[in-house]
Amino acid sequence: MRQSVLFFLPLSILAAATLAASSQDDAVLEAARRSQLEFRQGNLAVAEPLVKSLEQAVAKSPDNGQLWETLGHAYMSLQGSLYAGPLDIPRLIDTGTHARDAYARSLALKGDNALGRASHGMSQFVVSQLSGDAPGMQAGIDEMNAAVRQWPTSKAVRLTRGFTMIHLPPAMRDTNAVIDDLKFIMDVAPGGRQEDVLHVLLGDVYAEVGNLPSARKEYEQVTGGSAFAAEQVKMRFTDLAKGAIPADSIVTVRMGTGTRCSMCHAPGTDN
Repeated sequence: MRQSVLFFLPLSILAAATLAASSQDDAVLEAARRSQLEFRQGNLAVAEPLVKSLEQAVAKSPDNGQLWETLGHAYMSLQGSLYAGPLDIPRLIDTGTHARDAYARSLALKGDNALGRASHGMSQFVVSQLSGDAPGMQAGIDEMNAAVRQWPTSKAVRLTRGFTMIHLPPAMRDTNAVIDDLKFIMDVAPGGRQEDVLHVLLGDVYAEVGNLPSARKEYEQVTGGSAFAAEQVKMRFTDLAKGAIPADSIVTVRMGTGTRCSMCHAPGTDN
């Protein structure tokens, strides 16, 4: 009898500790979700404390794959925030490497999943691009392509691949894949602001490869739901009449993908 009591007592303590850890992890994940929403509304300052809180969380719960994946997202947000200041390439590479490692740890714990796999490919691509590692860039692209093949109807996967590869020069990217992703995202977008910005992004892709009729068709579909998109389109038509769209104008819109999601989603503002 004493042996059975001594046996079950540690189990009960372990169960209680596991439940407490689970509850704490859930609270951390919910706080991270809120911080990511703030980040996407333009508050870049939340990225660094978000990373620190998740680093502390995975130190306490190293076998929680969801925490590791969320930490990967936080590192990528932090990397995005770094572009707002003077470029520090070593820090950008280091932050992206931490993200890639966090995604890899998550995949090892959770198993293969759509967002984790696409995000690992994205971080691999970004780190390799910053490092000048062409084979590494291709490996990242291959991983994102594989994720699209495995989960072709995943919005998260399509957004990850499309909004990553769109930043490559036309001669280096698979433009058809980018167009396919943007069209897929547009089909599931709720309209209004989001769809307006997507039409500008897609029109710019067509313009870059010289398909001006398709570019104009996309620009013409901007409704004004996004004042930002409407202003960009007005500039596009003026520039096209002069001969070409300046690269700076295209970059202005693309730099908002992933780091300034308020461009599409924030209510009542076009900042």
